[in-house]
Amino acid sequence: MSIPKEPRQLMVNLMYLVLTAMLALNVSAEVLQAFFTMDESLGESNRLVEGSNQQLVNAIGEQAEAYAQFRPYKEKAAEVQAISKDFTSYMASLRELLLKEAGGPGEDGLPLRKADKDIPTRLFLNEGRGEDLRKKVEETRQKLLTLVDEEDARKQLSGRIPLKISALPKDTDKKSWEQFTFQQMPVAAVVPILTKFQNDARVAETALLNHFASKMNVTVKPDKFAPVIAADKSYVIRGEEFTGEIFLAAYSSTADNIAVSVDGKPLQVRDGKAVFVANPSSIGTKQHEMAIRLSNPLTGEAETYRKQFSYEVGDRSVTVSADQMNVMYMGVENPISVVAAGIPSGQMKVVADGVTLNPNGNGKFMAIPQRPGKATVTVSGGGLKPTSFEYRVKRIPDPVMMMSKHKGGRISVAEFKAQTGIYPLLEGFDFNAKCDVQGFNVVRVRKGDAVEAPNRTGKFGSEVQRLQEAAQRGDIFYFEKIKVKCPGDNKDAQRDMGGMMFTLI
Repeated sequence: MSIPKEPRQLMVNLMYLVLTAMLALNVSAEVLQAFFTMDESLGESNRLVEGSNQQLVNAIGEQAEAYAQFRPYKEKAAEVQAISKDFTSYMASLRELLLKEAGGPGEDGLPLRKADKDIPTRLFLNEGRGEDLRKKVEETRQKLLTLVDEEDARKQLSGRIPLKISALPKDTDKKSWEQFTFQQMPVAAVVPILTKFQNDARVAETALLNHFASKMNVTVKPDKFAPVIAADKSYVIRGEEFTGEIFLAAYSSTADNIAVSVDGKPLQVRDGKAVFVANPSSIGTKQHEMAIRLSNPLTGEAETYRKQFSYEVGDRSVTVSADQMNVMYMGVENPISVVAAGIPSGQMKVVADGVTLNPNGNGKFMAIPQRPGKATVTVSGGGLKPTSFEYRVKRIPDPVMMMSKHKGGRISVAEFKAQTGIYPLLEGFDFNAKCDVQGFNVVRVRKGDAVEAPNRTGKFGSEVQRLQEAAQRGDIFYFEKIKVKCPGDNKDAQRDMGGMMFTLI
């Protein structure tokens, strides 16, 4: 057999050999414990390899984002991960089933029937899971190798990846790999075998990811060029400077064989780039043409590249808008947006009167009105004179009283008796607000007789419940003197909501 070159895989193989040798011994408690210690070590190795693989995948993804020709390797890396994850999940399910059949953990944390040899024999031989496992290993190995396009590389990786079914020893009397691996093996010995297969899959994953990463280690030499202008902003305020860096894309900053001009006026070139500065005195769109003359280092010929660019010149302005309505409501957070063209965010100042403003990022604020009437938001800074915006401040509109999904009308006795209370609904109100019932009276009318019961909250109290329990078909129930309170209302203020009437059918 070949000796693995990677130290980690060499360690795993040695541990596997030790495991196999220990099976020939009389299985004592100490030996069984050793198996689980080995399993724990393999598990830790799995976690380390998994983390390393994820770093490889991330590196491949970064290269693919930078260079379009490497995107197929990013897709292949994702396929490798998916195949490996499918296999390790399959092995984890077998391991979980084995531990469950062995009685689960005992006081020592190990399976209660860790020395049982009949369980692996039944699960992996009698019930056929050993054959399924062997086929899964061979299938997964083939799927991974198929992702490698080059035949020579595929052959090299085939000899390096450990995920495979070992041939039977010549001196064994076992007829199959499944029989040799699982027949009359104690549970404690089979658990690390399953974990080792997970480790083999992740090491195979590492080998393929390293192969794809090595294919991306290519030096790209530019042979085509395009002029580029990089501007801090394409919209400037009248009287401000417009600054843009003009350079040749994909060309070295040490280039000393280029000449740059804008609108026919030459610019000084330093470190392979030129700086264009303009001071617009009027608003509107400004258009220019740049030209870069280059002595091509590949052909020795001089070439000129031209490109037009433009930018907008405007005056400072500001807009403040309520995100949901043209009014603000008491008792709720009212989102507003402040858009200030030509004003750096660090210089903009926003103050308010009659409303508290809480910043919410990127020119967004939550406005909480302090009193009904009017609120003012004022924006200034960055050369902008204070500009104010007025908003009306209203209280939350009156809600609609509901019982279940009914505002009143006919309702069955059974549905009526199932209700636990009434509630106020803010129909068509776009804010997150909830009104509370402060109290109401219920009047039950049956054959001309009326019985009244008061209630302090929206939930039915004991007196109302007694009327509810006695309800019969033909009864009429009046909900009167309903009082509610909504967010933003004065402390002692209550809203009179009128009443509801239900006829029981």
